[in-house]
Amino acid sequence: MITSSTKLNFLLAFCLAVLVPAALEAGYGNDAFEDDPSLRQKDDLEWPEVEFPSADERGKGFKAGETFSYRARWGIFKKAGSMSFSTENAPNSGGKAITVRTDVASRGLIKKLYPLQMKAIALIDTENWRVVRNQTLEKSGSDHKSNVTLFDFDRMLMNYEDKFRPERNHIRELPYDCPVDYASAFLQIRGFDLEVGTVYPLFITTKGKFYYAQLKVMEMETLKTVLGEKECFRLEPISSYPQSKVFREGGKMALWVTNDQDRIPVQLEVKAPVGTASIRLESYTTEG
Repeated sequence: MITSSTKLNFLLAFCLAVLVPAALEAGYGNDAFEDDPSLRQKDDLEWPEVEFPSADERGKGFKAGETFSYRARWGIFKKAGSMSFSTENAPNSGGKAITVRTDVASRGLIKKLYPLQMKAIALIDTENWRVVRNQTLEKSGSDHKSNVTLFDFDRMLMNYEDKFRPERNHIRELPYDCPVDYASAFLQIRGFDLEVGTVYPLFITTKGKFYYAQLKVMEMETLKTVLGEKECFRLEPISSYPQSKVFREGGKMALWVTNDQDRIPVQLEVKAPVGTASIRLESYTTEG
């Protein structure tokens, strides 16, 4: 006779042996949550006319000496990975630049099945509050990736260089003069004067691609966080140009930021066919 316990063990074994590797292959990596880097965006996209907040407004959320650490969850995996980003004054910049460092790594069972490490360093100009250089190093199993993106704002050009895949190298015209990477976008958002019903524009650059996204504060929600019970703004994308796997509309992506003087991003969720990925704050430290 097959007992309930036997059935449970069988289902668990089936998930670990069949479903998990299949799901990982299908997209635990960035492919499920980010557009394929091998597919280049068209150069003739018709970007909309946009009025972005002033440089002062875009820079209010940045402060050197902060570290945000998160635990990543994906589907049934509560400890799928870790993510952190930190800020510091850029060396030899005379206070004219700040670095935003991002570290991502798979953890637990996911690490054994899909070992992933990613590091990124964005150099942010503190006069105009935009990224001027972004470097990403990534290792997934035996696969290595390394790319550097440089911005020439005098000529409004982006130069993307892929160390291991030079066929992806290209130079593109910038549609707007205020790009930020994903981590810097988190910081930029927290500096805005958030208000329910208001829409905020972002210009994101990632791996040689651009996305113009509009995030709207949908409502206030109270969350239990590592910082205690916090009232938070819940933001969702209402549009993305071109379409993006990260900035999914219709409630498929959401960001929660605390409604206090610190404006801490405490949670992010992105829904995909392979499950919901979320990151939740584990710790926040500041030198100031």
